[in-house]
Amino acid sequence: MRLITLVLILTAACIAGQAKPGFREIWVLRRDGLPGPEHLLAATLQGLTANNEDARIWIRQGGAYEIVLESMKKDGIKVHEVASVWELVDRFRAQTKGMVVCKIGTDSINVATSLCGPKGCVAVDESLLDKARSEGLEVIEDVRGMDDRTALTKYRDLFRKGIVVSQSPAIAGLLRDYAVARYAYTCGTDPEFVREVAQAFGPNALVYGWGKEREWVTGISQANATAVPADLAVNLSVMSKLPAKKLKRPREATIKSEDSVRYIAFVLSDGDNLQWFCGGFFVGPKYWNSSLRGKFPFTWEVPVAAAKDAPRALEYAYETATPNDGFVTGAGLPGYTYAHQQPDKEALAKQASDYLRLADLSTVGVINNNAGNMEEIIPLLDRPEVKGILYKDYWPYSGRNGAIIWHKGKPCLSFKFDMRKDRETPEMIAEEVAKMPASPKTDEGSYALVTVLAWQDDPLGEVQRTIKLLPANTRVVTANQMISMLRENFGEKHP
Repeated sequence: MRLITLVLILTAACIAGQAKPGFREIWVLRRDGLPGPEHLLAATLQGLTANNEDARIWIRQGGAYEIVLESMKKDGIKVHEVASVWELVDRFRAQTKGMVVCKIGTDSINVATSLCGPKGCVAVDESLLDKARSEGLEVIEDVRGMDDRTALTKYRDLFRKGIVVSQSPAIAGLLRDYAVARYAYTCGTDPEFVREVAQAFGPNALVYGWGKEREWVTGISQANATAVPADLAVNLSVMSKLPAKKLKRPREATIKSEDSVRYIAFVLSDGDNLQWFCGGFFVGPKYWNSSLRGKFPFTWEVPVAAAKDAPRALEYAYETATPNDGFVTGAGLPGYTYAHQQPDKEALAKQASDYLRLADLSTVGVINNNAGNMEEIIPLLDRPEVKGILYKDYWPYSGRNGAIIWHKGKPCLSFKFDMRKDRETPEMIAEEVAKMPASPKTDEGSYALVTVLAWQDDPLGEVQRTIKLLPANTRVVTANQMISMLRENFGEKHP
């Protein structure tokens, strides 16, 4: 019932003052039970038709995708449910010049994905070749046997700068619609090759997908690019084209510092994760749909890339927030990146500003690779949109133990606690909080950030348990409120 109620709130909000999509119909295919080769065909066809003026394609998969589909219905978009990908092929045949033949599980699937947009084709796994021919699709390219590097050398001029998709060849349909719609070069997840590609398609490219985390993100950072975790995403080709109201983050109440207390802010981790934000984040009992949400101040990291790639999902979060919900960016801007590895930190900070304005966010999360120093994020503090920074290391997140630096009256505060079973439990955190100073107007050590690992069994439940254990003279606030109090009490001392 709670989710249904939230959907109704959003759709009512969408009606009031929101621009409607230019297309009139959307053809919906369920992903459940869809074989990989058919999903590949559907996804590349979806990306190919994402700019159609009359009709587009949607893959039904629950989560925020269902919420956004409901909002489109309220916009007056006519929904056609289809049972087969071949119905989509028939409906959109006029927009398809033919097919690029590939083999799922080999580099050729990424080669085919890369070529579909520029060549106006769909990708067809070899297992569907005869069926596709019988449906009237002509073979334009057969790339079976071609690898990523060969495709880059042969077709590089066909692809757009500023974006790369890095996807496992074993994943058939996920994220590929977006690659096709954006004419993005698509490759595998080898960290060294991804670094080379991110540099080639820069400057400051965004790399959508996922790989072996630390090595993959390190290579992308070294290319002065940022990663957007999106390997399990669907429908981004359509989501990114949907008009939304101007995003306006709800503001938390202003808090005046009390004497003889300390202040704690709990921040959920992994907000850079676009595919999770569009998928399971809004459903189920653990996160946004938790019965505990709103009962205490809590801060949500959200992917700032959603401001461009999934604005209605971010709009939904803002529209349905409680007064106790705060929002900051996920670690890194506009995606996941390590400041220590970035060759041109000023360029990435400038790129981040546009996303911050669109998302209406001013407190920024960053993550560094257990190297360098906190001063490496000063270019971000120089941006006028940034009021403060929440700093974490790769492992543990609380590696700087609550250290704080200042730049032009703006704080960069590191996490003091890392809440997860193999790090710090509620009991351990409460015991350490009791040792903190309680002089919030004169001692910066009276403030502490707690990062809450998103992948725990019950993250909000663990936070509630911690709050009950905290000393009586402890106040829980959002991260935005904490940054504001720090600036008010100490900003003039650090001009």
